[in-house]
Amino acid sequence: MEKKTTDKKKRQGKSPVKKITGWLHLWLGLVSGIIVLVVTLSGTMFVFCDEIIDLCGGSAKYVQAPAHAQKLSPEELLAQFHQQVPDRKAFYFDTYKEADRSFRVASATQPPKDKNKKASKKGKSKERGPRGVFAYHYLDPYTGKVIGSTKSYEFFYVVAHIHAQLLAGKFGKTVVGVASIIFFVQLIGGLILWWPKKWNKTTRTTAFKIKSGTKWRRKNYDFHNVFGFYSLLPAVFITITGLIMAYEILTNLTQEAFGGTKDAHKIAEKYEPQFDPDKKALTYAAFADKNFRKFPEARQFRMSIPRNDSATVYHVVAAQFIGLKSLEKGKSMEANKYTGEEIIYPEKVQRHEIIEHMNFDLHVGYWGGMFGKIFTFAIGIICTSLPVTGFLIWWGRRKKTPKKVTVNLSNS
Repeated sequence: MEKKTTDKKKRQGKSPVKKITGWLHLWLGLVSGIIVLVVTLSGTMFVFCDEIIDLCGGSAKYVQAPAHAQKLSPEELLAQFHQQVPDRKAFYFDTYKEADRSFRVASATQPPKDKNKKASKKGKSKERGPRGVFAYHYLDPYTGKVIGSTKSYEFFYVVAHIHAQLLAGKFGKTVVGVASIIFFVQLIGGLILWWPKKWNKTTRTTAFKIKSGTKWRRKNYDFHNVFGFYSLLPAVFITITGLIMAYEILTNLTQEAFGGTKDAHKIAEKYEPQFDPDKKALTYAAFADKNFRKFPEARQFRMSIPRNDSATVYHVVAAQFIGLKSLEKGKSMEANKYTGEEIIYPEKVQRHEIIEHMNFDLHVGYWGGMFGKIFTFAIGIICTSLPVTGFLIWWGRRKKTPKKVTVNLSNS
């Protein structure tokens, strides 16, 4: 009788694969939990950065358009901006087709000149020196007056760099990369642990539904397992696209697999115009007019401001909406500063940009408009919760006192 009971327990116990997976799942989770929590939470916050930045702009995004008045040129508006805010340097601007939309300038605080010299001597960036604090300023396009500002740009810049490198440079990037690989392993391990030994009505209910009327520990366990399963495939996908951005070897493999090239920037330089001091650059206003005519559906135009006069390529975007790292129904391109025409790069270079942007859009949820953002945000919330619910499961079992076993010896 005793042998039969032992055999039954063996059959009902966990398999060696599940035991090893469970051990790895626990300790890898405890080691990487805090990092995964920070990375997933910051990534989730970034999803709606455009909407939040737009909200922070408030009423400064609009002006009362005077009758029959003409907007000042971007050059005039930028001159007015630097006059009113002399401690900042503009690096791109947004202008709009609508008469009542204000002119927006993206800028950074300028470091003191002595710091620039010091950085130059040490062999650091000779052009910019230490990075300044980013901000958006809104100007009345008819008068040039600064009517509002927001540092939401700086906030999401910091959030993005927490997500990518924990604000710790190369070391932080390595830590995030390792934590992301562990999270990928955790997702696969979670699926193995979730998979029922036998499929029946009871196991299906347990695997796919959160049981009602249970204590918080059980609910927490169900939440970890059930929502972990439902978010598995998109979470794996988001993790893989993140790893592609984090590791150059994966970036290059992705480029080669989809017909791009890893040397896109070097090749692109050969097709860019040479600096000619005798040639006059096209005005910013001419660039904007040219692109609004070329893309009549565009409502917004963005143009980068070159760091020095020797730059011959302007980055320009014309679209219905242009966000921090996104655009809707439009085009982003590199343009010749002398002619305003788009620079046509070889197909492999163009494909490189398409692959790079597509991977980013898939990672942050820009692939499906508002639906894509909401879906990615929901997955991000679940992924952020997994280290917390997993820790609570472990802590609950750790604190749980074992039940006393009474042995009936009357039948011995």
